[in-house]
Amino acid sequence: MSDFLSYHDDARLDRRLFLSGVAGTGKTTYATQHLLRWLERGTPPDTILILVPQVTLGRPYQKALHDSTYAGGAVRILTLASLARALIEVYWGLIAEKMGFADPAREPVFLNVEAAQYYMARVAAPVIGDGRFGAVNVAPQRILSQVLDNLNRAAITRFPVDEIAERLIAAWGEERDKTRPKVYEAARELANAFRTECLTHTLLDFSLMMEAFAAHLLPDPHVQAFLRNTFRYVIADNVEEDSPLAHDFLLWFLHPEKGGAQGALIIYDEDGGYRNFLGADPDNAAQLETVCEEKIALRQSFIMSPPLVALGGAFNRVMGDRFEPTPTDALPESFSLGTRRFYPQMIDWAVEEAIALVKAGVPPREIAILAPYLNDSLRFSLVYKFAERARAEGVDLPTLSHRPSRALRDEPVTRALLTFAGIAHPGMGYLPPTEDVGDALSQAVDGLDPVRARLLADIVYRKKDGVASFSPFAKIKADVQERLTYTAGERFDLLREWLDSYQAQCEIEGRVPVDHFWRRLFGEVLSQPGYGFHGDLEAGRIAAQLIDSAQGFRRVLYPGTDWDWDQVGGEYIGFVNARLLPALFPQSWQDEDSNALFIAPASTFLMRNRYVDYQFWLDVGSPSWSERLEQPLTHPYVLRRDRHLDQVWTDDDEDDAQTGALYKIIIGLVRRCRKRVYFALADLGESGHEQRGLFLRKLQAALRAGTNEEAVDE
Repeated sequence: MSDFLSYHDDARLDRRLFLSGVAGTGKTTYATQHLLRWLERGTPPDTILILVPQVTLGRPYQKALHDSTYAGGAVRILTLASLARALIEVYWGLIAEKMGFADPAREPVFLNVEAAQYYMARVAAPVIGDGRFGAVNVAPQRILSQVLDNLNRAAITRFPVDEIAERLIAAWGEERDKTRPKVYEAARELANAFRTECLTHTLLDFSLMMEAFAAHLLPDPHVQAFLRNTFRYVIADNVEEDSPLAHDFLLWFLHPEKGGAQGALIIYDEDGGYRNFLGADPDNAAQLETVCEEKIALRQSFIMSPPLVALGGAFNRVMGDRFEPTPTDALPESFSLGTRRFYPQMIDWAVEEAIALVKAGVPPREIAILAPYLNDSLRFSLVYKFAERARAEGVDLPTLSHRPSRALRDEPVTRALLTFAGIAHPGMGYLPPTEDVGDALSQAVDGLDPVRARLLADIVYRKKDGVASFSPFAKIKADVQERLTYTAGERFDLLREWLDSYQAQCEIEGRVPVDHFWRRLFGEVLSQPGYGFHGDLEAGRIAAQLIDSAQGFRRVLYPGTDWDWDQVGGEYIGFVNARLLPALFPQSWQDEDSNALFIAPASTFLMRNRYVDYQFWLDVGSPSWSERLEQPLTHPYVLRRDRHLDQVWTDDDEDDAQTGALYKIIIGLVRRCRKRVYFALADLGESGHEQRGLFLRKLQAALRAGTNEEAVDE
């Protein structure tokens, strides 16, 4: 092992290197320079593979290539899923019949997570409707997502699909609840029904792609020869966030007698593993060191200031498995602790402190507001209070939030766009209720508050013979016009006229897909001055995600142009209204360049691998910081490769998992902060109960271990 090494050490370019360290020690920077050195010496770009667990984590390499003198298009930056898909497309004829597809001659249809949920919903009704899931309180859309999750876990850990139920039944233990085995058997039946649907109609979801790769592609000598001849160099970043199947591929690729990579760089974050709910296995990733010729360990943080180093050391002393000597005299400079009696007061304290930073010249992008979970009420409170205080103080403070597991239907912007689509497309068969129209007008027309927007909707919104329409503002009584304001009325009329013009154009030129409608509506009206989405980065991101989702839906399910687009649009709106989970939207993970204050769950911030100067940790007394999200049909720890099939999951196991996960979150956040952490504590939580969660106890212990000074801001 060694300290941070020169990027220009050419002797290492043709070796297999295992690069480890914690966040902020320069691992990815080292890797991008390693990549550029390969190119500088003449390595053909198309022989280089960069493997990442999520496509957005490849962005540093894209930027490095873009900023360099080398054309980066030929360097492949892939996830294992995208590599598997490319190989399936090439070798489909060799594997289709072996995999059991009913029509091997038919071209495969690749399903993203949205399309997979759509097809599973088609076969789920008989299984869900007979009441066998009644023993667990799970909404139908969550049943679909958790069953898909089980299929995916089976594929990436490489155990049979039928073994999922056996593992869950054994882990739960029949003595604790005799109804659970029946639930897991119902989940197995649903998984098998979905798999039959895929094999019948030549559909490949993520799990089937991974099974095809593991069972039929990688063992094939032709595929092995193709991979050896195509890729000679590999960089695998964040391997601790990747799956056991990805590690299997790398073990083969790096083995000198099997894959035969000429040069490799494997990057391992020692504190990582935040994607365990998606199958990440950091313990399994550590074995990649055994096939590398040299290990490089980076220890110096280029992110944390000395006070933050002291804060990380304090948490390590009470929670970690290693001692890091740190100067405790700097600890008081690393944090502020604001305790308030009530939850709203805690939020007010955090908002005031963040506003003070912005007034002092801190760019908004250098501030992150983090919570264990970001529900609608907390998000609304934060966004509203920041906007209100920013106006009062005369500062520019845009905000962005990110909740990747949130259904599109839960976003007010989405509901507004769905409402306008229903009004503009009678053939969809979707007539929005008046309350939704009022909400949409409040969202769309700047200066129209919810009360007046609902009044306007009650007056101008009409539904007759299955057709919705708006009447002109001029037909409203004068006293009501004055109450609504003429400015709002003028903006409403422009929106109404645009919708009427759009419908007239469709009657002449023909209907278009609903994503085309939303793109035009947003660009030509809603994002313009005087309308609610003007200058709103969050609204723009959500609208772009909805458009991207609708476009992907029709391209997968309705390829080509010969379709009734109103019918397809109505089907898509039904899909969104069912609150199924959206697919990955890369743009929402790539907005770090926006100068906006960032609001997100702590785990989401960690998975973005982002660094900021200041972090606010809200509600540190809440038990939600350590409690695992309840998923009764799946289990991220039980469905692991290294866990025995018949092993019961005990309360002690759960306690250990909670403590370990909390430590990863805490130390991961500290390592991604440059200057100061603000701990926000409410004696009484959002529900009115006293807050004394595991995080608060560990925080108190860490501060006692690091300093004897009183550090509470009353």
